[in-house]
Amino acid sequence: PIPVQGEALTGPGAAVTMTSQTNTAANLQTLYSYMELAASNKVDLIVFPEVALQGCPGWRENNVAPSAQEMAYIRATAETIPGASTSNVVAKANELNLFVVFGMTETDQTNLYNANVFLGPDGVIGKHRKTYFVGNDALIWHVGAEYQVLDSPLGKVGLMICAEMYSGWNYPGPVLAAQGADLLVTSSAWWNSVAWAWDLMTVTNAVLAGRWHIVSEQVGTIGHAQCYGHSRAVDPLGRIVCDSGASQGMVSCATDRVTDIRDP
Repeated sequence: PIPVQGEALTGPGAAVTMTSQTNTAANLQTLYSYMELAASNKVDLIVFPEVALQGCPGWRENNVAPSAQEMAYIRATAETIPGASTSNVVAKANELNLFVVFGMTETDQTNLYNANVFLGPDGVIGKHRKTYFVGNDALIWHVGAEYQVLDSPLGKVGLMICAEMYSGWNYPGPVLAAQGADLLVTSSAWWNSVAWAWDLMTVTNAVLAGRWHIVSEQVGTIGHAQCYGHSRAVDPLGRIVCDSGASQGMVSCATDRVTDIRDP
């Protein structure tokens, strides 16, 4: 059984804490299981962590290149957007009438990107490629483009990935809000070594943007890094509505309208 935590498992937004494997098929099954759980509890949007689809065996907190074997796995499992796995998740989302965000290694047939993708019952809505690198990110992925807001039936959604929440103290939350975002969504694999900054970054982006912030996070070992867990939803006043703690599971916002900043 999948552990469920939080104030109440009802409402439109859920965040998953998981430990991705170096096995795309296994990770897809984990996504499907949580999607079914979310749908059974009338959740509209479920968010998964950074590199949720394939994991990343060569990832490190320092500037050390992945081994040739690790890099071969990363290249071999990278996918286009849309592509095979996004099509499979869209089919599941259509079955469950659900919207989904998850992290993955994307390829454009030339370069690799650390991306998260936003999709729903009718297909891929959009994607975001990570723009702010830490550790050995730059030895694995190419840098992405500017932030953009994606329009959807749930409202306008602004996507972020992990350390972008910090971006050298240049918080992207208010940038996305200025572009019209109703909701901030982050896929993350935040390190234990900087756990002290987790509350600051997840909360500050919500407060400065005046928007809800749903953050999904890896936990345990991803590549050579240790991840913090604590997936959560933060309201526009900076209140942490639910938090998974340092264990795998799913948390959900206990609000009726996740994008309504007037009634958190």
